[in-house]
Amino acid sequence: MRAVISAVLTVLFLIPSLTARAEGVFGRLDAAGTRLSGDYRAFYLDSGSYLRLGGSLAVGGALANTGADAGVRDFYQENIRNSATDVLSDITRLPGEALITVPALALFYLSTDNLWAERSLRALFVGGPLGLFLRSATGGGRPTEGSSDWSPFSNNNGLSGHSFIGAVPFITAAKMEESPSVRWLLYGASTLPALSRINDDEHFFSQAALGWYLAYLSASAVEKGGAPLISVSPYKDGAVVSFSLVF
Repeated sequence: MRAVISAVLTVLFLIPSLTARAEGVFGRLDAAGTRLSGDYRAFYLDSGSYLRLGGSLAVGGALANTGADAGVRDFYQENIRNSATDVLSDITRLPGEALITVPALALFYLSTDNLWAERSLRALFVGGPLGLFLRSATGGGRPTEGSSDWSPFSNNNGLSGHSFIGAVPFITAAKMEESPSVRWLLYGASTLPALSRINDDEHFFSQAALGWYLAYLSASAVEKGGAPLISVSPYKDGAVVSFSLVF
């Protein structure tokens, strides 16, 4: 009976703490959701996004439909791939695993309110729907399935999901980094999941590159959409309050 009373008292003691923590988590989620709506506007309502995306699709289509993709694939598999690159690929592939990266970022964000984790998740949510569409819309197949030619909606591997997911956290970190040398190291690291897919013969070069570039565009939209709606700037006679909204 004493143990039961002790357990009940412990639970009652923890309830306020758990309630406060839950309120904090829900508050962060609500704030992130509000910022995410701005990210979507910054990406999907910006003509510049479509121009850049269109350019990348034009280049990707040219590589896929002219035999260039197959040439890169054959050269890499015959002249570069070896047991060492396979071991390295087993490591660099991991950031692109959705079941690893997404839960890890979510847990880190909810437990620490970390800005990098939040922005990374927002970038994944921004580019994810478009990535899923482009995978099928281009209709590209894997190297082991034959030709690299696009055949709309006949396959769903025209864009590498591993490249997209794996690049987002590194690109997001690079955009938040002030040191140029560290920034470029992070950008370099962001390409490793894409290279692992080329090494493992899971994607053609254009498919891996499209996944990486979508990650870059998504992180850029978050960087733009995440700008504060209200800013206060010093002025000689006081301060200037400015309001901004991304359309």
